[in-house]
Amino acid sequence: MDYLLVILATVAVIFGGKAFWDWRKNRTPQLDLEELEEDRAEFLQDNFDKAMEDFKYLESARKEINDRDLSAKLATMQRIAKNLLSNLEKHPERIPLACKFIDYYQDRAVQIVKQYQELEATQLSTDRVRDLKYRMKTTLAALEDAYEDQFEHVLNDQIISADAELKVMEQQLDAEGIKRKTLDVGAVDDYGNVRIDTDLLDQPMSGVERKNLPVGTGFRRRRQGREISTAPFPESERPEIIQRKLIQSALAIFLGSLGAHKFYQGKTLQGVLYLLFFWTTLPTWISFVEGVRYLFMPVEDFYEQYIEKDDRNGRGRRR
Repeated sequence: MDYLLVILATVAVIFGGKAFWDWRKNRTPQLDLEELEEDRAEFLQDNFDKAMEDFKYLESARKEINDRDLSAKLATMQRIAKNLLSNLEKHPERIPLACKFIDYYQDRAVQIVKQYQELEATQLSTDRVRDLKYRMKTTLAALEDAYEDQFEHVLNDQIISADAELKVMEQQLDAEGIKRKTLDVGAVDDYGNVRIDTDLLDQPMSGVERKNLPVGTGFRRRRQGREISTAPFPESERPEIIQRKLIQSALAIFLGSLGAHKFYQGKTLQGVLYLLFFWTTLPTWISFVEGVRYLFMPVEDFYEQYIEKDDRNGRGRRR
């Protein structure tokens, strides 16, 4: 009886947590507009709601698109858009500065993706259709730069203020005879990671070409033909991946003897085998070890082994 209560409590916590996370992820944030006039507040909230609605549509469509290149490009755009919208949520007074992003660039991205999905659904492969789909993809690729330009436009006042304060500090350091060092950063290792640790700047990196980059080029580095990522997935997806890792670990530890974690992964055959050999207690020990392994596994490794691989296999089956 106690064992059954533990199982029920575990299931309730897991699925209750998932429901809360889904609600939190899908809700539209309410801006803090109490000090503004009603018409002004309504205008800002309506524009922000539209931006969030378009963002959520693109996020959903990105996960359904079979074209991996297009999906990856949309993921980069969504990462920029998420950061921009998070900034607008904290500073709603900046929303008018983002009207071009909200009413044109992101809105056009939604229309292009919808049209692309409609063409995909027809399964036509004529020269004209292929050419149109190619132009859609290249246009979306160009929108990434537009997203960044709009984000920079929104942050313009903040950038100007920070630049002015920095110049004052630089002048003060120069007046006191304190020399400023030029950082030699930008070398990329075998994993695509960029050196940013200033304590290691004087130590050479083996097997890679060092590149002298001026300080402050990180924001435009992608436009120079180098798109650098330290993780195999968009940073905006990290909370969702961590949640899946914790759920899979909890299922393996508490319900693994019944194959719950295998059913959760979509591995029905393995789940059935765990059920069939439940009476031997062998699945209990195996699943406990698997659950601990999931729990302490780095997020990046978990994504590559249990999410990215499953997504590739699923797309392969659909094709």
